Amino acid sequence: MIGEKLVNRYEILEKVGDGGMALVYRAKDTLLNRIVAVKVLRDQFSSDMEFVERFRREAQSAASLSHPNVVNIYDVGQTDTAHFIVMEYVQGQNLSAVIREKGALSDHFVVNVALQIAKALAHAHQHGIIHRDIKPHNILITQEGQVKVTDFGIAQAVSAANLTQTGVVLGSVHYFSPEQARGVNVHSSSDLYSLGVVMYEMLTGRQPFRGDTPIAVALKQTQETPIPLRQYLPDLHRDLEQLVMRLLAKDPEQRPRDAEGVVRVLQRIERELEAGNGDEHTVVLTAVDVPENKEVDEVAGKKGQKGKGRRKKPAKSRRVGTVILILAFLVALGWGLMKIIPMLLFGEDVQVPAIVGLNTMQAEQLLRASGLILSIEQEVYDNNIPAGHIVTQEPVAGRIVKQGRPIEVRVSMGPQILEVPDVAGMSPREARLALTQAGFVLGEEREVYDPDAPVNAIVEQYPEPGTAVEIGTAVDLVINRGREVLPYVVVPDFRGQLLADVRSSIQSYGLSVGNLWQEYSTVYSEGLVIEQNPKPGEEVEVGWPIDFVYSQGLPKQPVRVPDTPQAELPPQPAQDQWRSLRVQISVPEGPPQEVTILVIDDFGAREVYRETHPGGERVERIVQGRGDGAILQVYIGGRMFENRLFKE
Repeated sequence: MIGEKLVNRYEILEKVGDGGMALVYRAKDTLLNRIVAVKVLRDQFSSDMEFVERFRREAQSAASLSHPNVVNIYDVGQTDTAHFIVMEYVQGQNLSAVIREKGALSDHFVVNVALQIAKALAHAHQHGIIHRDIKPHNILITQEGQVKVTDFGIAQAVSAANLTQTGVVLGSVHYFSPEQARGVNVHSSSDLYSLGVVMYEMLTGRQPFRGDTPIAVALKQTQETPIPLRQYLPDLHRDLEQLVMRLLAKDPEQRPRDAEGVVRVLQRIERELEAGNGDEHTVVLTAVDVPENKEVDEVAGKKGQKGKGRRKKPAKSRRVGTVILILAFLVALGWGLMKIIPMLLFGEDVQVPAIVGLNTMQAEQLLRASGLILSIEQEVYDNNIPAGHIVTQEPVAGRIVKQGRPIEVRVSMGPQILEVPDVAGMSPREARLALTQAGFVLGEEREVYDPDAPVNAIVEQYPEPGTAVEIGTAVDLVINRGREVLPYVVVPDFRGQLLADVRSSIQSYGLSVGNLWQEYSTVYSEGLVIEQNPKPGEEVEVGWPIDFVYSQGLPKQPVRVPDTPQAELPPQPAQDQWRSLRVQISVPEGPPQEVTILVIDDFGAREVYRETHPGGERVERIVQGRGDGAILQVYIGGRMFENRLFKE
């Protein structure tokens, strides 16, 4: 595309970005003679006309925003082969690159950036536009330090497209709100939650929730509370810490009411930080006006003098006093350095004692006896070391160092206590996932027969739900397998049967009814099953839900048959809408990684494969999806490596 001129106006100069939804190019607007950014939709999105139309409307809506902290949208257009939007070109780097390069950022920088993001959100929310995808990658910072938030409104178009929704959600899983993870309606408070995640990452250099897979992170977003900021940053401004934790509240009602309120809080914190910074680094010498009396004469040494000479002498005296103070300070500083530097450079060599496992008082006494200093760097949860005792030390015991050296330690806060989640009624697979993602380990599993409970469901657990226990505690499960029923069954062929008959008999096969969809059919009578998932012959766990597509009969509007014998009848709907795709995956060289394959089709989003493979191994699978819009997604180590339509 380099060198092409879109709509005879935008000359593509170079590619500057490559996202999951679009490619971004630097281009020249030959009409207005200015540099712009052109975002071109990928082919799989461009082929979905419903999505393209929604994308165009949302981009035009976002173009109504005009704010110094929002990337301006100039134009929306299309060619025979591409759909694109033209945006303001911002020179600088995105916040993700800044965090990756520098790690944890200063309080002043975080407050300044967050304040500009909040102003952009306040402006957009006032115009009825919710971003839905606030993350460091969408926050640009110019060389002058100005923040520009991009992609307003575009996330709305993406999230509204049914077949692409899961792919987009997984892409920003570390930053979206609990309500987005649950798939419920999104309001402006969701943007505030995402802002809280971004601020947390800027302050600590890490995201509040991490996991091996996108699904694991999504579960943490809905269930877990982030580690308090004060554990990483003991000296963090208290109001700043409280603001971030309020933004990260699971309940939207507990977050700040609106972005405008966040702006006001950040402005106040910014003023306090600036005032505190001045107090810390500036020595203020206040000149005191002394009245014209004998005190002036005594300072000047000329008792009784009046008029002009009496006014000049105090000023000169103050200057002399200031010089004396500065000289005294420099002398004291030099004396201190003369004492400290030799101690650091030429002090006696001592062996670092072992203090791991001791309490802080014992450790400090032992270090002091060796001429060393205890420095507490972090407090952490630890299941094996009691609260207030040393977990790690650096330098390690036995190392030879100079006296006066600080020994950095991490101090235990004791075991982390969590409530056991309720997994009753879940399938064993769902329960295992919920428990491990919540920080527990799997204990023993045993089977019972309970005629009043669903087959292949959890009926009891130990410890019981809500019990407060240490993280990492083993949870035992009791599973209702059913009398004389095998753990796995072969799915029968229900196609062509009445749905009512299937629903009444499916439990006898050890299965259950899942999702139901209606379709008009000229082949199947009303109420008959047209398709099912899983397909006949597949082996599934007992109690597995089967999704059905069933007929609602002929189309309601009668089809007019032309009188002329040459006319063709309307085409019959395809009987087999299933598509197969051969997937070939090469695991990157290195440590073993988990390979996950997701399918998003007429039956929704589902996981069809998950296994851990060693580095360098090649994986080949044949997967199936139903419908023209079926999408395949491949993840390796939690990162998306492939996202494409089955029909490509």
